[in-house]
Amino acid sequence: MLQKDTKTDYLIFTDLDGTLLDHKTYEFNEAKEMLDFIREQKIPLIIVTSKTKDEVVELQKKLDISFPFVIENGAGIFIPKEKTYELISLGKNYDTTISAFKEYSKKFPIQGFHEMNDEEVSLYTGLPKNKAKKARKRTFSEPFILKDETKAKQLKQLVLTDGFDVVKGGRFYHLITFGQDKAKAVLEMKKYYDNLYNKNFKTIALGDGENDITMLKCVDIPILIKKYDGTFIKCEINNLTKSRFIGPKGWNNSLKRILNVK
Repeated sequence: MLQKDTKTDYLIFTDLDGTLLDHKTYEFNEAKEMLDFIREQKIPLIIVTSKTKDEVVELQKKLDISFPFVIENGAGIFIPKEKTYELISLGKNYDTTISAFKEYSKKFPIQGFHEMNDEEVSLYTGLPKNKAKKARKRTFSEPFILKDETKAKQLKQLVLTDGFDVVKGGRFYHLITFGQDKAKAVLEMKKYYDNLYNKNFKTIALGDGENDITMLKCVDIPILIKKYDGTFIKCEINNLTKSRFIGPKGWNNSLKRILNVK
């Protein structure tokens, strides 16, 4: 059995696609060793993702965990209660986001999930249609394709004037609420756990994308995961650990080293 030679209380925050999940297959087999260890040690594993509530609920069942989670790039926090969830909203609702998106689409070559059917989302993501359907069921934000990436800066400047922002994930751009990001949600969760258990938890975060940078900057131990193409995103973060391997293998190996698991 794996053993950790420290009594430190940790919270682990993790991105999904390209980090805990393989970029192409969405599998987490290569992270199984540390996932099992985390469950055995009862370390909270908090998912922080651009994915939707339905997608995360399904994944948590596969991972056999039941912890709070953060969806749609920090727009909402779901805390498990008996047979339901408490929602902490940190972003504008989806109808408001789509209304603004439609105006931006008149000026920029963008295509959002709401304009795609399940088959199209499946094609872009590699997800089967039943999972693509869950990816399209948004609560706050809108993933989209920008057909001319030279326009990204100009688009960002425009949306900022309306109280929105644009962040780039592993596959898509995302229209989100200004001021909403993964870091804000992570800090809320840290406060929640500290108060709940009357402890000062040490925080670890793992991510591979540009939309993970704020999250990595706000934790005690930031871990940057090597991307599927073998590169790292460009970022300057104090005390940053870079994974030796890609995706879930890098996730597993990095946590094993950081937690000094033998």
